Amino acid sequence: MDGRDLAIDRISDMPDELLTKILSLLTTKEAVGTCILSKRWTDLWTSTDTLDFDLCSRNLWDFDCENRFLHFINGVLNRRGFSPLDKFKLRWTYYLTRGDHGIVEECISRAVASMPRLIYIDSDRDPIFKLPDSLLNCGSVKEMSLLVKYSLFKSQPKSINLPSLQILEIGDASIDDDSIKMLLLGCPVLEELALRSCHLMFKEINSKLLKKLTIKKGSLRTTSFTLKNASSLVTTDLDEFYASDKLNLLGGLPNVTSLRLYATRDGLRLLHKDIPNCLILNNLKILELGVLKMRYDWDLVVCFLQHSPNLKKLVLHFGDGVKSLDKKHYQKKKPFQREFLEIVEIRVKKETEETVVKTMGELVKTIGKIVTL
Repeated sequence: MDGRDLAIDRISDMPDELLTKILSLLTTKEAVGTCILSKRWTDLWTSTDTLDFDLCSRNLWDFDCENRFLHFINGVLNRRGFSPLDKFKLRWTYYLTRGDHGIVEECISRAVASMPRLIYIDSDRDPIFKLPDSLLNCGSVKEMSLLVKYSLFKSQPKSINLPSLQILEIGDASIDDDSIKMLLLGCPVLEELALRSCHLMFKEINSKLLKKLTIKKGSLRTTSFTLKNASSLVTTDLDEFYASDKLNLLGGLPNVTSLRLYATRDGLRLLHKDIPNCLILNNLKILELGVLKMRYDWDLVVCFLQHSPNLKKLVLHFGDGVKSLDKKHYQKKKPFQREFLEIVEIRVKKETEETVVKTMGELVKTIGKIVTL
C-alpha cells in the first residue's frame, strides 16, 4: 500500500460528521463527485447541510450544455429530499430559457422549504427571472444576499415576512418607497442592510433597529433623502450616492461610530447644505470623507471636526487637482483641536501630498501620526 492509498484510508476512517463538514466546504458538484471514491462515500454527500450550485460558464465545460447542469440540480434535490439545510448558494452567468426558469424556481423553493440559515442568489445575466414568493417568507433565514438585477421588485411581492433575518444584501434592484417600507416592516430584526448598484427611488429609511447601512454605487433618484429614527445606526457607508435636491443625513446619525461618505460632486453640494442640521456626534470614532476638492469642501471637513469631539481616526480622500489648502479660504474658520485624534490619513496623489500634509499638520494640532498613500 503506497502513501497515497494510506492517506485515502485515513480520510475514510474519519467520522461521518467530520467528513460532511469537509464536503460542505465544496461546491455541490464537487461534493457529489466524491461518491465514486468508495461505497463509504456513495451517499455521504446527501448528509451535508450546504447546497452550493455554481452555474458560471467556466464550470459548465464538463457538461454538454446548461440544460444538463439544471437537470443535475434537480437530481440533487430529489436525492436530498427535505433534509435540514444551513446554507444555500445559487449563481449563474448566462441567460435562462423560459423552460429553465421552472427548474431554478423549483430549486429555490425546495431549498427554502429546508429552512436554511443563509441564502445567497446571484443572477448576473437574467433581468426577468421571477423569484418564488416563498423566498421572501422564509422563517429560518438569518443572512440573505439577493443579487438578482431587477427581479426582486419587478412585480410587487404579495408579502415579505422574514422574522429571523439580521443581514440583508440587495444588488441591481430598483427600490421605491412602497418596497423599502414593506421590506423594513417584513424584517423586524434586521441589523445590517447593504444596497449595491441599486436604483433607489425612496425618500427615507426608517428603522430603529438598523445598526449598519451600506449604499455602494447607487443613486438616490429622489428629490430628498432622510434617515429617520436611526438611533441604533452605528456604521454608515455611503459610496457614490446622489440625491437631486435635499439630504437630511447629518441630522439622522446621533449614535454613529464609523462613518464613510464618498459622494459625487452634486452629492457633496447637498452635504454642504445639510451642515446646519449636523448633530454633535459624540460616539463617532472613525470618519472617512471623499472625493474632496480642498477649496470647496473644507467647510464640510471643519463641520465634522467641530461636531465630533471624540474622533480618533480621520481619512480624507482628495481628488485630482488638489495641491494645497488655500489659506484665504480657511484662515477665518473657527480653529479646532481634537484631544483624542490619533490618526489623520491623507489620500492624495504623490505630487500633492507634501503641501496638503503640511497644511493639515498646521490645522490639526493633536495628531498621533499622518499616513499618506
